[in-house]
Amino acid sequence: MTGKVNRRRRIVLLYVLTLIGAGIWLAALFAAPYFLERSPKAAGFLYACFSPVCHQNPFRSFVVFGQPMAVCARCLGIYAGFAAGAVLYPFRRGLSALRPPRLRTLLLFSGPIAVDAAANWIGLWNSPNLPRFGLGFLWGTVLPFFFIAGVGEWITRGRRPAGV
Repeated sequence: MTGKVNRRRRIVLLYVLTLIGAGIWLAALFAAPYFLERSPKAAGFLYACFSPVCHQNPFRSFVVFGQPMAVCARCLGIYAGFAAGAVLYPFRRGLSALRPPRLRTLLLFSGPIAVDAAANWIGLWNSPNLPRFGLGFLWGTVLPFFFIAGVGEWITRGRRPAGV
């Protein structure tokens, strides 16, 4: 019995930490342009933190506080979608079963963003920021269902990475 209780506690902790992490990530995205005029060093640090995960093209970014955000509209959609999906997770899956969705679900959610990104990349069209955000949001909503299930399964089994 205590094994099941301990397992549930770990899953709940993972869920809460995922929500907190998503919230901090989103807050940092909005803090970067906010600090640009108020604390350039803090803003520079935040923009630098996001540069490995986004091209940060100002023309493909939303403007907040009069400045471009630290990520493009598509990336912002992915992160906002991830946060929304994480909020919805317990209502869809519960916090006791760790079943990821079927692979076809990931493929279904990945298709529209992949087509749009590829079409933009090869020059077929240039999507405006709002559709980029929307497709990113759609794709982002499915990601926590794989993340929480995968990491949750790993931590509840007590597995250690190879070599540790």
